[in-house]
Amino acid sequence: MDGPADAPAARPAFTEEEIRLIRLWSLSDLSAGRQLSAQIAYFATPAVFGLYGLATGGLVVLGVAFLSILLLLAWGFVTTWRDQRNLVLMQSICRKLSAGEEREPAGFPDPASRS
Repeated sequence: MDGPADAPAARPAFTEEEIRLIRLWSLSDLSAGRQLSAQIAYFATPAVFGLYGLATGGLVVLGVAFLSILLLLAWGFVTTWRDQRNLVLMQSICRKLSAGEEREPAGFPDPASRS
């Protein structure tokens, strides 16, 4: 089990921040069902509130629903901007892994060579 790929010199040197991100991503649930249910939960309440405002003719209720949806969209933009830092870290991790692949081609299978 102690092959050349298991040697410490063959592993990329990750920073503490990169290791933290790898652990965080390995523990997170990024399934499509969870993402979809979270989006529905966020937008369903103001949408139903807005439909109620339309049905009853309440402009205040409709305005609150519209403002809520705008605030949720703004929150999504802020979250995406904040996640940009993690994207840069993940690109750094991938570059290190790619450099290791070029040094040691036996350590990683070539996806193009699969039949």
